[in-house]
Amino acid sequence: MTTLTAAGEEIIPLTFGGLAYEGRIVHRPGARLAPVVLVGGAFQTKAGWGRVEQGFLAEATVITMDLPGGGDADRLPPECGFDFLTGALDHLLTSVAPGPVNVFGASYGSAVAYRWAQLHPERCARLLLFGTMAQMTEHVRGVLQRSLDLAAQGRHEEFVGHVLDGLVCLEPDAAIARRNVVIRCLTSMLNNMTADELDKYRDNTTRLLDYTGDPEGEPATVPILVATGEYDPLTTPLLSRAAAARCGDARFTTIKGADHMAHLERPAEVVDLAVRFFDGRPLGGLDYCGPIEYFGRTGRLATVPPGRVPER
Repeated sequence: MTTLTAAGEEIIPLTFGGLAYEGRIVHRPGARLAPVVLVGGAFQTKAGWGRVEQGFLAEATVITMDLPGGGDADRLPPECGFDFLTGALDHLLTSVAPGPVNVFGASYGSAVAYRWAQLHPERCARLLLFGTMAQMTEHVRGVLQRSLDLAAQGRHEEFVGHVLDGLVCLEPDAAIARRNVVIRCLTSMLNNMTADELDKYRDNTTRLLDYTGDPEGEPATVPILVATGEYDPLTTPLLSRAAAARCGDARFTTIKGADHMAHLERPAEVVDLAVRFFDGRPLGGLDYCGPIEYFGRTGRLATVPPGRVPER
């Protein structure tokens, strides 16, 4: 049964594959854009999008979720892969937004968002992937495995420091917006993880380590924007750019003064870039972005001059 919270959120309880999970809608009367669907990363919950959600609500209804394995949803066994999560996402969107939507997939959630757009191109208007990669490198694999080892050994202080080091660029010469604030928030969140949250982190990280990063079938045909922070230490610009190069119709850029946590460090800029893309407006010449690179259907690369972007 759908419930309406005091904050005006509509919470939708669902079951998929025998597991309980929840969708959440914040309606924007007179919305100018199609609904924006936010598919979050490993530590992202349905009500935790903060300034990013508020920015999108100026233009569109916003749909968030706790898919199985996250937030208030049931745990998802590691052997259940990303196709299960894609199915759960589709189950939610079939219920609440059967028409075209704009999808924003971040980090862990980018694999789910991409696969859904690949399978349902007629229902995905545009797709933005933030902090993603096409294939997992040995370095990233080592970072993730080390976090699992520290968690299993009960070395929580080291676990917190290691996770932070993987998400935030700590180089003193890197000009990261709001870095100290973001570090304090992440440290507090990690230090206050419940046993259930830690179990879900282990499950999700194991699932990610088992993920091949190569969905079956032809590349997604919808317009795609791949972006990440210029200092991202995990899904680096090089890895994210390589992911864009494997898409059929993709643009790639970086957010200046940000790393993997760009949505916390530069939320207004992330929203502005996303809204411009979802609206089909030019992306060139934005002072908070690096150059816009376009990977067309022929695989050729073009750097887009300021004020121009090739459209589909």
